[in-house]
Amino acid sequence: MRNFNLKFVIVFLMLIGMVSVPTLAKEGKIVGGVIYSMPSWFKESFLELVDDVDEAKQKDKHVLLFFHLDECPYCDHMAKNFDKPFLRDFVQEHFDVIAINMRGDKEVALGEDKAITEKEFSIKVGVRYTPTIVFLNQKNKIVARTNGYRSPEKFIEVLGYVQSKSYKNSTLAEYIEVNKKTGNYQLQDHVMFQKVTDFSTIKTPLAVIFEDKNCDACAYFHNTTLKNKAVMNEFNAFSVARLDANSTQAIIDNKGNKTTPKAWVKKLKLNYRPGIILFNKGDEITRIDGFLYTFHFKEALRFVSGNFYQKLATYGAYLAYRQKELLEQGIDIDISK
Repeated sequence: MRNFNLKFVIVFLMLIGMVSVPTLAKEGKIVGGVIYSMPSWFKESFLELVDDVDEAKQKDKHVLLFFHLDECPYCDHMAKNFDKPFLRDFVQEHFDVIAINMRGDKEVALGEDKAITEKEFSIKVGVRYTPTIVFLNQKNKIVARTNGYRSPEKFIEVLGYVQSKSYKNSTLAEYIEVNKKTGNYQLQDHVMFQKVTDFSTIKTPLAVIFEDKNCDACAYFHNTTLKNKAVMNEFNAFSVARLDANSTQAIIDNKGNKTTPKAWVKKLKLNYRPGIILFNKGDEITRIDGFLYTFHFKEALRFVSGNFYQKLATYGAYLAYRQKELLEQGIDIDISK
């Protein structure tokens, strides 16, 4: 009997050893973030914006709000650009720059009886990408903004628009159009670009890309973004058309109006190239009007084609949901390429 019991125990222990112990799934991680610092000459503000505007007014300056995010690679580029001599000198002369952390908890005083956190203020202003730059005039009104990163050469156009107070009689897009220098970028074709003249007939996801000869980010768009397999997989859900923003060819826009690419881009107030408008069911859902690396670019496409905009109010809310989903699946996210 003892031998039987001993054999039973041995067999039982062997079976336990054969059963593999489940291991915890490895969680993915976000890579490509950059630790950066703001230029030392940015204003040390108590974030009492009424006072900040008044102080700027006394010096005949505008307030420039720099919405940023910790470890944001685009913000790192932008912060470094502010220290380029030709930008730094112009900005210091004409603007007071205040940094706002998009997820920060510092209080922002909007008036004597109104204070909200940096995070709440970012939502109120409608920040979608970082960096977002918001300009306040001397009456504490928003007069211009840029969504996402722009090169120093393009950003100084925006600075000139605000400094000259051209916002009083023109849009930023109109100002750039009037003051632009003739560029030498040659528009490139792509196999996915469709020849569309009546956009009102397309009720499925639609991406309309506006380029022109002055586009300094179009080469990267074609040579890097459009050669990324994950980006192209997301584009498969779209009808894609590329338009020359200076063209006077007759077309019909998404609402059935007769127009031209030049008139349409003006109506859209799209002041970045390549500027991309993402439509679904004939309506604009969101736009890409700043530089994006491939991860954020492809997710902007998925936000529209997957109808996530119907469940999540903003691209930012979708991005938080999507990043959590991918990380839980053990997928690493590179935000820097």
